[in-house]
Amino acid sequence: MKNKFLRSLLAAALGTGLLSIAAPASAFDIKSRDEAPANFKNILQDFRAFVGEERRYLSPESIKAKQVNLSDLTLKLNYDPKVFFIGETANLYRDRLDFKATTGSQVQTGQIIFGDTSCNTGDSSFTNFSQFCPNPNDALQGKVAPYQPLNVGDWVNIGSLPAGTKLDFQLVPNDINGGIYENGVKGIFGLNQDLNPDNLQHAVAYYYKDYLVLGFEDLWGGGDQDYNDTVFAIDIGKANARAAANVPEPSVAAAMFAIAILSLMKTRRRQAVD
Repeated sequence: MKNKFLRSLLAAALGTGLLSIAAPASAFDIKSRDEAPANFKNILQDFRAFVGEERRYLSPESIKAKQVNLSDLTLKLNYDPKVFFIGETANLYRDRLDFKATTGSQVQTGQIIFGDTSCNTGDSSFTNFSQFCPNPNDALQGKVAPYQPLNVGDWVNIGSLPAGTKLDFQLVPNDINGGIYENGVKGIFGLNQDLNPDNLQHAVAYYYKDYLVLGFEDLWGGGDQDYNDTVFAIDIGKANARAAANVPEPSVAAAMFAIAILSLMKTRRRQAVD
């Protein structure tokens, strides 16, 4: 995993600051993992490693290395990005995930992806459920989607977006219960720590099999800094991911490997002759 990739891949993700929160809650159709693309379903169990246990220890060096850099990521090619709920360890908090997309002068803002990112107790038969969701919750009375607990792997398609679009993701901690406040300021934490109300890093990023994985810390001041209070996987497309990561396609990588092997063989032959 390359920190440079994480920085540039996440870079697109925040362009211009805090999200508006005025969009309709029914903007997205939440689909089940049974309807997810096959490549996601095939590796879904792998993602539990990014959730782990509550209060897990991440060293300051590790946190900084996974810091989101929001300088330049955009979709290099047209794509329909998808956002998958992986799991959470937030216990009593029930967070909300928003996004916005900026294409030139056009901005889609205040889009609610998931209004209640707690895990659904009814999903407990899912294999390794406790490793994805150690603190599941029942639905709150009178709440409907997207303000209901999620099953592992629930996802949304955030729409067909053209090349050049910048994405931005933001967590609103415990929003369904009124949010969290410090000195009268509501906690809303994005990928750009300079724009967070406490000026601290609240997200880490991983790159796994052409998926971007985001883990959030949802407490003011960084809390316990385990960065797994809510975890999401984002599909921006293999070509987009690899372009942002500067990862060559398999055929190119194989050719580069072959060239490296030939070069090494030639070097050894010269050494043998000498």
